[in-house]
Amino acid sequence: MEQKVTAGTIYGGIGGALFGAKRAGFDLAFNVEPREFFNSQTFKHNFPGVPYYRSLEKTPSTRETLLIGSPNCKQFSNLGTKRRDRGRLHEYGLDKFDYFKFLRYILKTKPDNFILENVPNVLRTFWFEGNALRFSGSSDSVLIMEDYNIQTIKLNAVDFGVPQNRRRVFIIGCKSFMPDFDLKKLLRTSYDYTYNRWSIGSTVEAAFYNIKGKPNQTKPRHTQKRIDGFRRLQFEESYYGTQNNKRLHPDKPSGVVASHCSRFVHPYESRVLTVRECARLMGFPDHFVFHGTETNRLDQVGKSIVPQVSTALCYYIKHKLEE
Repeated sequence: MEQKVTAGTIYGGIGGALFGAKRAGFDLAFNVEPREFFNSQTFKHNFPGVPYYRSLEKTPSTRETLLIGSPNCKQFSNLGTKRRDRGRLHEYGLDKFDYFKFLRYILKTKPDNFILENVPNVLRTFWFEGNALRFSGSSDSVLIMEDYNIQTIKLNAVDFGVPQNRRRVFIIGCKSFMPDFDLKKLLRTSYDYTYNRWSIGSTVEAAFYNIKGKPNQTKPRHTQKRIDGFRRLQFEESYYGTQNNKRLHPDKPSGVVASHCSRFVHPYESRVLTVRECARLMGFPDHFVFHGTETNRLDQVGKSIVPQVSTALCYYIKHKLEE
């Protein structure tokens, strides 16, 4: 009889990580998401019956096989990323970092395995040496994960069949084995079929194929001045001369889908992308529906874990446990 494996999420957003865990064969335990911009209706619509909590203090006392977290990354996009700021990080307070809160929660609940996702800049502030967490504002280790073997790895979503260059850091912690995740090795296992079946193509044009009539596909409205400006853009040119409002190249992956503050221009039309187009670039299937205002939905999409990356990592852990 196959052993039951369960997965929960802390700072789990609207469920990108859990969606991948379910594909990999995990039973879903719960999601904890205290950040208000993540619309609870989005999660409840796509994961009916899975418990949803708004506070880390109200989670069940069960011990899960796997806990996944994607804490706030804004702290690492600005604070502590510049050399002159690093000496002041201790003034910010460790308990103000959601990243640190997640690891403290792991030590409290003791899941068998955990996955922690964040932007690459996090490694300028927090990093592991063995199972000791180091902090740039301190000369000593600030946390010892003594029961866990730790792997730190950088992954790009485009390598998982997703049409987006999205680089993220993943911290993998496992009690019963030393994690050594490697996509090329994983593809030589039975995961190969799963990987290809869920790939939607690694270009923007492939991602947008047959998208008409899908949910969350309301086209944005613009002023005539803006429409005229978009019309003049060549592929990979920006309306502002920055990463924002850049026209996507149809034969390449997109850049990072981030939030409502930074939107791409459609490769052929004179407008920015719809919520569904952004969701496809993130690897979400069309039956995954987003609720809330347009701004709210765009933030939910861009601040999620890519489901295909989560699937691969969760499958890897399940496969190692079965071994």
